[in-house]
Amino acid sequence: MKRFAVLFFLSVMLASRAPAAEKSLGIEEFTSLNDFVQAISSYFPKIQGVITSVKGDILSASVGEQDGLKPGVILSLWREGKEIVHPETQQVLGRMEEMIGEAEVTDVKERSSFLKIIKKIKEPKQGDTARITPKKINIALVPLRIDRPEIVRGLAERLQETGRFTVLENEKVIAFLRDKKQRDSSLIKDMGRSFKLDVVTALEIYPSERGKLLITMRMFYADDARLIDTVTAMLDLASKKETFADIKPFFASDKDDSGFFSDGKIFTAEEKGATKDLPFDAQLLAVGDLEGTGILRYVFSDGARLHIYRQESAGWREEWAEVRSFIDDVKHLHLDVGDINGNGKPEIFVTAMVNEKVISYVMEFQGGMYQRIAAIPGFVRVLKHPGKGIGLIGQSYNPVSFFEGKPRQYTWSDGRYVVGSELALPKSVGLYGFVYADMGDASPFLVALNDANQLVVYVHNNAIWKSADKYPFVGVTVDKPLTGVDAALQKDERPDLQRLESTFKEQVKLKGRILALDISNTGRDEVIVAKNIGTPYLWYLLGYDEAEMAGLSWTGTRLDQRWTVKDIPGVVLDFHVQAQQGGGAQIIALVNTPGGPFKKDRVKVMSYMTTTTK
Repeated sequence: MKRFAVLFFLSVMLASRAPAAEKSLGIEEFTSLNDFVQAISSYFPKIQGVITSVKGDILSASVGEQDGLKPGVILSLWREGKEIVHPETQQVLGRMEEMIGEAEVTDVKERSSFLKIIKKIKEPKQGDTARITPKKINIALVPLRIDRPEIVRGLAERLQETGRFTVLENEKVIAFLRDKKQRDSSLIKDMGRSFKLDVVTALEIYPSERGKLLITMRMFYADDARLIDTVTAMLDLASKKETFADIKPFFASDKDDSGFFSDGKIFTAEEKGATKDLPFDAQLLAVGDLEGTGILRYVFSDGARLHIYRQESAGWREEWAEVRSFIDDVKHLHLDVGDINGNGKPEIFVTAMVNEKVISYVMEFQGGMYQRIAAIPGFVRVLKHPGKGIGLIGQSYNPVSFFEGKPRQYTWSDGRYVVGSELALPKSVGLYGFVYADMGDASPFLVALNDANQLVVYVHNNAIWKSADKYPFVGVTVDKPLTGVDAALQKDERPDLQRLESTFKEQVKLKGRILALDISNTGRDEVIVAKNIGTPYLWYLLGYDEAEMAGLSWTGTRLDQRWTVKDIPGVVLDFHVQAQQGGGAQIIALVNTPGGPFKKDRVKVMSYMTTTTK
């Protein structure tokens, strides 16, 4: 039977970073679920005050910290109207009230606060009422992982017990999300309308060190999917204030062959050199000792979020997964790892198209978890330079030309990545699709893929050789944002014009990965590249149904193929090369095996060992 909770994972995406308005609470230490209840409740106190001044869209109110008010809270604005008079006794029963808008709290003093109007029905004025509704808050708890359902249930029960909240049953949440295909904020708004919700809270729960759980809660207003705030805390199970079952590192084996999965599930090797199919459609791969412990971690991108796995004797173990964005449109373009800041733990570098702009972000294992440590405008990649080690290079982004200017080198200085001098490259070579290789000459050679998928060798930026063979790569293809008149048409609400502009979007294909490594301990690098081959079929990925991996060495006049891995059963999407002690290397390839017209494509990791024969 298919797992509805897993279907939910495929439908719901959380913001991987908070918008500018978010006031992060940092990582707190909680010892019971009551601490989480108090944290949520603090955003919905029963508050009522009056507007004391109006300056355009900025208001001041007579409520503040002493009333439990926080920045980011939304207050409704009301105005008293006519008296309500009993028709027989003429006794005044009260006054009519008229809602005039909503305002967000921007700054809080002890006894006062400043608000910014976000919804205006009528012009506010001094003396109007500002309040948070005293009625119960309708809230839904949406778990992003299913390995600690008892915590979600416990939190729901205790929220309900406060009398301030009405919590939507988890079964209704799962049933609602089962067939949803939205991948943006409309999912929250749709859920809010369907169940008359005030708030949607997404929960992510991960095992951490010493029996603790890392819990992240993101709270959204249900009507417009605006982020209220993020609460991140460690729940200390060892405190004995909560009684839960022991944390289990893996899920039990799942015999469901539907193609879905549970986080943490074991995937044992099915054949020598290959893993069980990955439980998601991985597109990019990077490998490194991310925690500095001597154990390799595998970083996968499914195109919109990262997954970090470790291989153990029992099989694959997922250690961390990035949460997606409800709001942002994200597409990963490139993935690398490298210890650029020199602390012994490689950073993860992700270049992504986010809301039609290209940015790169950096993640590192710190404090027992993977965290974002920096953001860099434009494109980046890690590049190895013989004699100098690895470095970071990047290039600016322009919506018209896509790549702008020349690639530049980055250094780590004073706790940040600092852009430096330009990197001199041949005119036809861009940021991606090339490598430096030590061929035994005084200066390293540059080997690049050209637009015809041929290898070109450069010395001092002059081309000296071009391969007759072609090495087709998959690469990442992305739509360039529309500009000028095309962008104006995109904003037009008429569907015929929207269909027209979407037909003519220009696409950019980033070149695939090339690596160089001294596999044979000769002091000279071999160039390692993937070669996708096959007969094009309509249902096959980009027209390829099998692949090869090739290692080429420099003979003095040309690159000659030294070894080949043939008959790889699918398309090589990405690959990594890991040097082995004593010589040789492990080729780690991310392979997509086409499923044909009636079956789903399968993605797996395939591993091949090279020898050191001369």
